[in-house]
Amino acid sequence: MVDIKGKKYVVLSEIVDAVSTESVEGKNFINNLPGIFLLTNVSKRNKKNGGIYLSCLVRDKKISMDSRIWDWKGDIPESGQIVVADYSYDQNFGLALNLVRGKISVSEALKREDLIDVLDVLIPKVDVENLKKELERLVDTISNDKLKKLLRILFFGDEEFSKLFFKSPAASTNHHVRIGGLLEHSVRLAKMCEAIAEFFEGFVDKDLLISGSLIHDIGKVYSYNFEDLSFEMTNEGLLEDHIVIGIKLLTKAIQKIDEFPKEFEELLTHIVVSHHGLKEWGSPVPPKTLEAIIIHNLDRLEAQADAYIETLKNTPNDRSWSSYIPMLGSSVFISRKLNDEKIDE
Repeated sequence: MVDIKGKKYVVLSEIVDAVSTESVEGKNFINNLPGIFLLTNVSKRNKKNGGIYLSCLVRDKKISMDSRIWDWKGDIPESGQIVVADYSYDQNFGLALNLVRGKISVSEALKREDLIDVLDVLIPKVDVENLKKELERLVDTISNDKLKKLLRILFFGDEEFSKLFFKSPAASTNHHVRIGGLLEHSVRLAKMCEAIAEFFEGFVDKDLLISGSLIHDIGKVYSYNFEDLSFEMTNEGLLEDHIVIGIKLLTKAIQKIDEFPKEFEELLTHIVVSHHGLKEWGSPVPPKTLEAIIIHNLDRLEAQADAYIETLKNTPNDRSWSSYIPMLGSSVFISRKLNDEKIDE
């Protein structure tokens, strides 16, 4: 619950907790208080009887949920806005915002002292500082001087790129949609590669494997709008895709290193272009080296696991099955035998 100039508002996590523990009816069922939400992925839809409604994701820093907005005052709400709204929940249709009473962009909210605490409750983000330390540790494990220098140039030698990499999400909808999500995804993947390298010792180049895992998604730093918290794709991301952008960034960094081995440049480029696995999934070529094969499969595993965990947190306890998850191609079974304390962190 947040307080703005003496008025209280509930957030999405509290609504989901209420739905999980008690019967809820009518609008504003938590102490008759309206809610405050961060909107993303807003799109217009047509009503059967004419007019429009909005489909969107509503968020706070812990969870997100599909929702519909039925009516609003003034201009149509947009992605990246914080809104105050009435809400209701239906067991079959989920959360609905019945009236958006007020809205403000994140950029405007950042200028208001009375909304700083509210932003802290609403903005989805990770522990960037600890992840940066883990990134530094992973880079320090690289024994090949050229590969280590490349990683240091990319992640710590370019102030603009570093700033973007440490704040960028890893996607707009499917997984790691949070400030620092790309850093989190990349570090997790690299740690998974670090562990699995032991199983293929003598067959896999561990330095190349960890380096490739850390750079496989670097093009995403220019693929998403995240300063305004809309998490929508940029023109550059839509026109070029993160794979092409990533190759350009990789090439630019390699050009700063004298006598960088041509073989490493080719193998790293192959990891970037093949990490989606199949042409129908967005890869120009399928993985053709052991390092690329491992990175593709662990990349998909880590992303799908994150999608499942986020779904678990977002689904009220009154449901045993989630809604359809595009990343997984299915709804998923919700097991409540997991560590609830860990889930709530």
